[in-house]
Amino acid sequence: MAMTFTYDDRGSVKTITATWTSDGSGDAAATTKRVYGTLIKGVTNPSATAPTANYDIVVTDEQSLDVLGQSQDDLMNRHTSSTEQAYFFLLDYAGTPLAQSAFPPVADKLTVTVSNAGDTKSGVLVLYYRS
Repeated sequence: MAMTFTYDDRGSVKTITATWTSDGSGDAAATTKRVYGTLIKGVTNPSATAPTANYDIVVTDEQSLDVLGQSQDDLMNRHTSSTEQAYFFLLDYAGTPLAQSAFPPVADKLTVTVSNAGDTKSGVLVLYYRS
């Protein structure tokens, strides 16, 4: 249905805040302006019209690749009433965290897609990134 973005690009850690309301099928999607940097973490916060339990959020780049696909944590199976955060530490090919902290690099417009949230439900996603 609807998703709007606000940007805070002051300082070395920046944020993109996505405020969304799902449509009748439980989905919402929109695309950010171009983002340059590394994604550090995401914070999800359900609103008063809480989404269905275990709703999902996927962040893709302009090539339709899931930018969190190789991260230790992602934005799947979010809680219906609690604020949650996920750090996006990268994993190696064996699926173990890298020895040094590394985060997914981005240099694209990002599409944020919410699914399985229920009819006309709302929430907020804050993505933290370093440029």
